[in-house]
Amino acid sequence: MKIGIVGSGMISGHHLAAASRWPGAEVVGIVDRDISRARAQAAKHSINNTFDNLPDLLALGPDVVHILTPPDSHATLTIEALRAGAHVFVEKPMAMSEQECVAMAAAAARAGREICIGHCWLFTPPMLQARELIESGTAGDVLQASASFNFDVRRNASFGQNHWTTQLPGGLAEDLAVHPLALLSRLLGTSRRVSAVERTSAEIPAGKTADIRALLDAERGLGTLSVSLRARPDMGLLDIQCTKSLLRLNISSMSLTMQRELPVPQKIGRALGNLDVAWQLFGGTMGAAWKLARKKIDGSYGIVPLIHAFYTAIEEGKPAPVPASDGIESVRVLRTIWPEPDAAPVRAESAA
Repeated sequence: MKIGIVGSGMISGHHLAAASRWPGAEVVGIVDRDISRARAQAAKHSINNTFDNLPDLLALGPDVVHILTPPDSHATLTIEALRAGAHVFVEKPMAMSEQECVAMAAAAARAGREICIGHCWLFTPPMLQARELIESGTAGDVLQASASFNFDVRRNASFGQNHWTTQLPGGLAEDLAVHPLALLSRLLGTSRRVSAVERTSAEIPAGKTADIRALLDAERGLGTLSVSLRARPDMGLLDIQCTKSLLRLNISSMSLTMQRELPVPQKIGRALGNLDVAWQLFGGTMGAAWKLARKKIDGSYGIVPLIHAFYTAIEEGKPAPVPASDGIESVRVLRTIWPEPDAAPVRAESAA
């Protein structure tokens, strides 16, 4: 499998690591407008070819192209790669607008190729475990879910007026919101109504969102979404309320606990329930640490497992594990929360 990488920023390290661990994979080249960055990343990973434009990479005939650039370029680059016959892994958010996302999906259908969207939290260990508990019936049916992401920008020296996320209507908060939103969409389905409130802060450049909380009325239940750029500590959390239990996921520490009714009197059950949860946390923490030490799981927050699931799907001729429809839904909700002023139409036929 020949792989091309477009964009050599921080996230590219995880993508290159995933490619290096895939049997028979070869990264044929890296593209970046800043050729010095591409060359530096290529040197770290023993890659021979670097380019400052996509056509030169596509001339090498990659089977898969990873689009790791800011989202305002996703539609153009993805459609160009699809036309050249490559499958595409595109980082989140899928694009700037729902219209761009639809154009990308249409281009994939015409080319007979797959697009996979980088909703990596879906492939973190606690989320995979939660899906097993739900699909097996152990946890019961999903009724509601609440997902949050705290990311304190005060510890990030590189964040400022020139950060690429200022191109998004919601800024960095919008970029981070994709992660919890992807979890909610997978659990609850399409959102029928969305309402949100937000706050700004002098600490966040360009008047962008500092804190956001949204309520989603989705086809299979209610969801709440929150992001804070000021809360501490940094943490991603997900509560899933089911008919038989409450699943509590800490994406950051890779832990899951299941709170359930115990067959004892209620007062005793509350105390035993605390002990049960404490034991689950202890066992889960030790298990995760042991797996990390043995490199059975990694610290990529699901990026590497998702990429490998995509490669597997390509080799087996199956749909992408996170299809274009998921990306379209996420961007649709994001644009409901943060409308994009004067969005320009993008046509699949001419977006090369």
